Amino acid sequence: MTVSLEQLSGALDSAFIAHTAAGAIALTLVEAAELPRRGLPAQFRTPMTLIFSGPPTPVLYDDHYVLDHPVLGRHQWFMSPISSLASLPGNGAPSGQRYQVVFA
Repeated sequence: MTVSLEQLSGALDSAFIAHTAAGAIALTLVEAAELPRRGLPAQFRTPMTLIFSGPPTPVLYDDHYVLDHPVLGRHQWFMSPISSLASLPGNGAPSGQRYQVVFA
């Protein structure tokens, strides 16, 4: 099943369960946005990015992960770490990790 930006926007601030070698880990979808098309032919979907926040440990590395969501179902996406929430200056957020999924 291909998910749309509309569906993902409806899932903002909800938990996805990532199945990892360390066990099941809850990740919260914090951002879903379209990226510029930059001349992409009309028959291709508009590129999209998803940003998830997760616990400080374990850190998930670049890999394909199976993610379950109660409404959107099960998906396998390639996810990459993009930052530690603790490393962002003056953000006042609790420590944790951020991850990105890109649909190009």
